Amino acid sequence: MLVAASFASGCNAHPIKPVDLASNIVEMGGLPLDVNKKVDVLLVLDNSGSMGDEQANLAANFGPFIDRLEQAGADYRIAITTTDIGGPLCGNTANGGQLQLSSCVDRPGTFVSAVTNEDKFDVACAAQCELGDADLQIRPTSIRADGEAVARPWIESFNGVDNLPTGVEPIEAFACFAPQGISGCGWESPLEATARALDNMQNVDRPEFGFLRDDALLAVLIVTDEVDCSFNPSLKNELFVEDTFYAEGANSVTSAVCWNGGVQCAGESPYADCWDVDLDANGQLTTDPAASVLRPVSRYVELLEGIAATKIGGREVLVSVIAGVPADYNSGAAELIYADSEDPNFQRDFGIGAGCENEVNGELQTAVPPVRLATFAEAFVGAGVDEGRRNLYSVCEADYTPAILDIVAGIEVELPPACFPACVLDLDASTEALEFSCDVTQSAGGQDQGIVECALGDSGWELPAGEDACWIAKTGADLAEACVAEDRNLEFELVRRPGVAVPGDVVVSAECELSSRPSIDCGEG
Repeated sequence: MLVAASFASGCNAHPIKPVDLASNIVEMGGLPLDVNKKVDVLLVLDNSGSMGDEQANLAANFGPFIDRLEQAGADYRIAITTTDIGGPLCGNTANGGQLQLSSCVDRPGTFVSAVTNEDKFDVACAAQCELGDADLQIRPTSIRADGEAVARPWIESFNGVDNLPTGVEPIEAFACFAPQGISGCGWESPLEATARALDNMQNVDRPEFGFLRDDALLAVLIVTDEVDCSFNPSLKNELFVEDTFYAEGANSVTSAVCWNGGVQCAGESPYADCWDVDLDANGQLTTDPAASVLRPVSRYVELLEGIAATKIGGREVLVSVIAGVPADYNSGAAELIYADSEDPNFQRDFGIGAGCENEVNGELQTAVPPVRLATFAEAFVGAGVDEGRRNLYSVCEADYTPAILDIVAGIEVELPPACFPACVLDLDASTEALEFSCDVTQSAGGQDQGIVECALGDSGWELPAGEDACWIAKTGADLAEACVAEDRNLEFELVRRPGVAVPGDVVVSAECELSSRPSIDCGEG
């Protein structure tokens, strides 16, 4: 019996996604094996006055993230937005939710703080980037096989083909695009900015439309040094103008309203625990989302859960946050301490003491405990995160590389190996190796093309001359752990020639002769 399975490239020791065999079996085909490696990354970056060094840190140390995605054979997109949705006392800088893709070199004014007049252009931008917008003109691409090619407000790359100018690598472009300046609104609203960005991506009239792919993993990364202040627009005067949520002793509004308007703590300082709450204009608990001065965190959890529900092939939605938690908080080796600040100015400004602090390049870096963001992040930890580990990392660290590596490792875990979803017949049971009979075909744009098996050369598997793609079959000890766990005896790896464009609608099908006794040959129950 021959059965066909559709798959995309790649294989590593990752969890296999469930396959609904019954609904897909057809004569000589059916059994789809979803192993595409599409990853959509949304970076939500705090662009308020205190974030210059943190933006420099991210731009300088994001390389391993992109390197690991490319080593995994990922088809990835990276979009960038800010935490600035505006608010009282803020200028006309609000762009949170809009995808930003312009070189920081051409935006020197955005690196001057509107509050202190401090200039962070050299540190946050010039030290990492030398390319202006003229050097970074985005190559038009389409979001459908038959769609119009236009310049998209994101970075995309797959198999060495990207939407950047010739000679510009994705990490070079990211280092120029990522720094967003420090002139943004101080009422940082990463949750609402995330929601607006995701909404724009589903609006056909917006330039962001098409970024989200139903068959791609979505990874949201938030970087901030303050608490989330995603306020209810209809109650902004009650939050910012009236003094209900002001810091004790303050006679004007400070960021403390963002803490006092959405967090409660147990006991006296240092507090046993703090948690997010929904408070009305009088500071009382409310169950009515419309009456809450800060939009409930549940609004944003439900939004991402809704997107997760539309994903096909078992793709996940993951969230990671780099914010005001201590070093090693992500590993469980350190805990977040909630306590009032000994510095009366800090307490007045933020309503709570720092969640982390660290001297970096002679300057003290501090950040506020991210209570609302923690609740949001913990709802999207991902199956690949080991028990006891967390998806929150310290923004006070001098080098974000360990955090970046941990985050991308969590993404890699969610990219499954190409286990053939049935027990393949061993044509020669007298040998230890699995002798199989399989044919592989690639389909795109209504055209079918056979793919040859890779050639075994002196240095390992190689693309045969004249071929842009080939496949490797893995059996026995070479099988990914996930394939063994699912009682599969054959795994595919697709190899493509770097620099050759891969159609967005490509489907690769493997047709193999199956065992008539899978319970014996593969241990299937």
